[in-house]
Amino acid sequence: MTTLAAIAKPGGGFDLPIDLAGAVDAAEREAAMAPLVFADDTDDPGPDHADAHLNNPDSDLWQDRAHALDAAMAVTVGEPAWTIDVLGDAAKAAAMIAWAEYREIGAMHTHLTRTGKPEPSPRGVRLLDIDTQCAARIAMSQGLTQRQGEHWLQDAIAMRDRLPRVGRQLRDGHLSPRQFRLIITRTELIDDHDWAPAIDTAIADILARHTPGSWSTRRLADMVDRIIFRHDPDAVRRRHDKANHDRCTWILPGTDGMSSLGATMTAENAAIAYTAILDLAAHTCPHDTRTSDARNSDALYALITGTPFDCDCHREDCTATIPDPTTLATWIRDHQNTAITNGRILVHVIANHTTLAGHDDEPAYLNGHGIISAAHLRNITHRNDTTIRPLNPTAGTVSLPTHLPSDPYRPSAALDTFIRIRDGYCTTPGCNQPAWTCDIDHTTEFDHHHPHLGGQTTPDNLTTKCRLHHRLKTFGTGWLDDHYRTRTGHLTHETVTPEDIHLPGPAETNTTLFPTLDTITWHQPPPPTKPSNPKHHRPHDRTKTKHARRRAEREANRKQRLANEQAGGDPPF
Repeated sequence: MTTLAAIAKPGGGFDLPIDLAGAVDAAEREAAMAPLVFADDTDDPGPDHADAHLNNPDSDLWQDRAHALDAAMAVTVGEPAWTIDVLGDAAKAAAMIAWAEYREIGAMHTHLTRTGKPEPSPRGVRLLDIDTQCAARIAMSQGLTQRQGEHWLQDAIAMRDRLPRVGRQLRDGHLSPRQFRLIITRTELIDDHDWAPAIDTAIADILARHTPGSWSTRRLADMVDRIIFRHDPDAVRRRHDKANHDRCTWILPGTDGMSSLGATMTAENAAIAYTAILDLAAHTCPHDTRTSDARNSDALYALITGTPFDCDCHREDCTATIPDPTTLATWIRDHQNTAITNGRILVHVIANHTTLAGHDDEPAYLNGHGIISAAHLRNITHRNDTTIRPLNPTAGTVSLPTHLPSDPYRPSAALDTFIRIRDGYCTTPGCNQPAWTCDIDHTTEFDHHHPHLGGQTTPDNLTTKCRLHHRLKTFGTGWLDDHYRTRTGHLTHETVTPEDIHLPGPAETNTTLFPTLDTITWHQPPPPTKPSNPKHHRPHDRTKTKHARRRAEREANRKQRLANEQAGGDPPF
C-alpha cells in the first residue's frame, strides 16, 4: 500500500504529492545496500527497454538515494532523529554527486587527450596543454577561476588513475567529498610507483569494512599514512628529508591591519616551540584581560624579539612572575629542563621497540601530529633531549597495575600512558583533540561509595575525552557513551544522544598501528591496609541516581546488541 502526503503551499494550493512510505522504504534499502527495483511501463526516461543505457547499478543506486530524500524535500521536522537521518541521506547523495562529477571530468580529460592537441598561446610563449584547456572548460562553465578548475581536474584525474577503488567508496557513501579530497592529498606520494594500486586497494578495503566506526580528519590521515609508510619507507624518508630541507618562514598580509606569521619545521620542533609559547603565556595573573590566543600571540612576539612580555591587568597587586627579556631564552630552557626532570614530557613519540632497534621500518606516532616514518623516529631518538621509556620493560612476563594502590579511582601511570597511546585522540566521533591534552574518563562511572559496584579502573572501561566532550557526558542531560568489545574482540566506542540515537565512535585506534598493545596484561593492586581519603568529591544522591540510570541503559544496550549479533541483525545505529 502506498501512502501519499500532499504538502500545502504557503500561498494556497498543493505541491506535488510525496511518497513518504516509499521514501522510508528507500532509506531502509539504502541502509541494507539493497538494489532498487523499478516498475517502468511508461515512455518517460528511465531504465526501460528504450533507455537501456540507464539500466545499471549506478543509475539504480542514484534513484534510491534521491528517493530517500523525497520526504526531506517536502517537510522540515527538526526532530533530532529525523534531522540526523536526513543528514545521512543527504551526505550519501552528495558523495555520489561528487563521484559522478569526478568521473565525468576524468572522462572529458580522456576524450580531449585523445582528440585534442596543445595550442600555442597568443604570443607563442608556451603551449596551452590539454590539462589547461580542460580546466578552462570546467572553470568557465562553473564560474570558477582557472586555478580552481585545475584543482578540480587534478582531483578527478587522481580518482581515475590513482584511486579508482577509493573512488568507489565515495560512490557507495563510505566517504564524504571532503574526506576523499584528504585522501587525494595524502596519496600524492604514490604517483608513478608500482605499488600505487596496492595502496588504493588497501585503503578501499579498510573503508569498505562493515564494522561500525567514524573517521575523524586525523584518524583518516593516520590510516592512509600508515599504509603508505609501510609500503615504501624509503620514499617516505626521501620526502621528509626534502620537506625538512625546504623549511621556511613567511608573512601573509591580512585584513584590518593584521598579518599572519608562519614557519615550517619538524613536527617535534614545532611542538616544543609551541609548548614554550604556552609556558610563557601562562605566567600572567588571573586578571589578565586578553584571550588565551591573544596572550599566546604576544608571548610568541616576545620570544622572537626579546622584548618584555607583561601582564595587562595594570593592577598594583598583580601576582604575575614574568622573566626579564634579556634572560627569556635561558628562563624557557631552564623551565623546560625542570619540567622534564619532574617527569613532564614535551613531545610524546610512540614506537615499537623493534623499530627503535633498527630491526624494521614500522611507522611511529607523534602525539598531536600523527604518523611519522621510522627514519624520522630515529632522528628524534638521536637528540640529546630525548628520553626513551619502555611502557612495559618486561613485556610478556609481568603484568602492570591498573590503578594507584592508595586509590582505585586513579589509573596508574602505566595505564594512563597506555590509554593515551591506544586511543590517540578524543574518542568522541569526529574529534581530533590529541590524547595527551584529553582527560581520562571512566566509561561506566566509578562508584566512590562502593567501588566494587561501579565502573572499574581498567583498560576496557577507560577512554580519552577532550574537556568539552567530557563535560557534555558528565553534565549533559541524557547523553550516554559506551565502550565494549564485539564478538571478534574489537574494542569499540559509541555515543548515544538524549534521543537514543547511536553514533559509532572511531573506526580505528592506535592498536592497528601497534598490535602488541593488546598483549600487555594488567592486574588490580591489593586494597590499601588503611582506608584511603581521596580528595575527589563524593557524588550527591542525584548524581548517584544518574550514574545508576546510565549503567542500566548501557546494560540494556549491550543486551540488545548481543541479541542483534546472535540473530545476524544490525547494531542499533
